[in-house]
Amino acid sequence: MKDEFKTLVRELKGWTSGMDPEDAAGLYVPPAAPPARAAAKKQIETAAPAFRGEPPTAAFAPRNNQIPKPAAPPASALAQEMPLMHDYPQGETALSQIAREVLVCKKCPLGSSRLKAVPGVGSPSASLMFIGEGPGFSEDHKGEPFVGRAGELLNKIIAAMGFRREDVYIANVVKCHPMIDPSDPEKRGNDRPPAPEESAACHDYLVRQIAAIKPNFIIALGASAAKSLMDSPKASLSSLRGRVHLLPASNFPVGAEIKLVATYHPAALLRNPNWKKDTWEDMKLVMREMGLAVPQQPAR
Repeated sequence: MKDEFKTLVRELKGWTSGMDPEDAAGLYVPPAAPPARAAAKKQIETAAPAFRGEPPTAAFAPRNNQIPKPAAPPASALAQEMPLMHDYPQGETALSQIAREVLVCKKCPLGSSRLKAVPGVGSPSASLMFIGEGPGFSEDHKGEPFVGRAGELLNKIIAAMGFRREDVYIANVVKCHPMIDPSDPEKRGNDRPPAPEESAACHDYLVRQIAAIKPNFIIALGASAAKSLMDSPKASLSSLRGRVHLLPASNFPVGAEIKLVATYHPAALLRNPNWKKDTWEDMKLVMREMGLAVPQQPAR
């Protein structure tokens, strides 16, 4: 049987040897691929040094160092994308710049109906800041916050706490007079609380003022100011009074932890003198928190 097979193979070779290559191509059978077992064995032999604790071969060297790492952005680019919370200018120069911007501001309709813009007044290094809702009739005519009868009462409260007016800083949430009838700025009793969009237009000015001063404490005068400062539009003044809050950094990124107390607006005390006692309790809370001596007699 073997001899017959060998004879057949010789005849086949002789038959194909004289054929045209293109004719013989159809009879060509490519060499068989190496068995899978042999390929696996070769792979294992190559990797064997690593399995034995020896230095790996080049074929099986760790590839982590071959993966390109993304380049870190320069520090300057990060600073532009995420400005530091305390990057606002500070001190008197910053407050003067804010005042110049406020005096020519037309971001909302209040800028067109006002007589005078009212940026703020006081010490650029004040430890205590008073913030009301907005200028009234007298402030609109003079360009300074809290100068009417309500301002006179606020001065007494400030003095009773052991400060002078020039020792603290006084400002408002909005810098122009919100009027019921904007066509008649000479009309008394024409005041109204600022609308949310008016407060929003002035928000950057207020943030920069607080950042420039960095007071230890802020006293919010009235419900409108308290709600705006605490970012609690639906809260009542009674629910916010009587305790110490922190100025929310999410709404006021001034780079400092500033305590905040809400109390009645001086104008409300003129309408309802019975609230003076509660207001004095709020002031005593602030003084205790600031480590100040607390007099027993409230402002009259």
